[in-house]
Amino acid sequence: MADPQSPADEQRKGPRRDASGRIVSLTDLVGYALAGYAISVLGMVAFDGLFALLGMGEFGDLTGWLAVIFPAIIFVEQFKAAAGHRGRLAVAPAAGLAAVVLGVLAVGVASGLPPLVSGGLGALVTTVVYAVLWHLGLAVAERG
Repeated sequence: MADPQSPADEQRKGPRRDASGRIVSLTDLVGYALAGYAISVLGMVAFDGLFALLGMGEFGDLTGWLAVIFPAIIFVEQFKAAAGHRGRLAVAPAAGLAAVVLGVLAVGVASGLPPLVSGGLGALVTTVVYAVLWHLGLAVAERG
């Protein structure tokens, strides 16, 4: 018969969350979002490679912006979990706008690269910037 483990003995699975399900640590949120980004990138590379093998374009033609799919799902989940927090309705669009603008600027810097790479860079910048601004914005809103 297995001995039940105390909560202190259990290994933590996933990021630390508060009672509402919101990720409480900035490093956990960024790490979780980057893991989602990496999974999206791997899927895009696999699909783009398959399309190239089937003669449906050249490798690198798929837009890298698709890498924001899993991070966006994470951020929607965080928005829902922050239902009781002050300022979420102001922080989310402001963080989103700033993140997308900086992501587009990153794409512009990498404009000579294939869409898979330049868009992937834009998605990476957007993911990190949104995670940081969302987390810090909610912390500031809670204090005010």
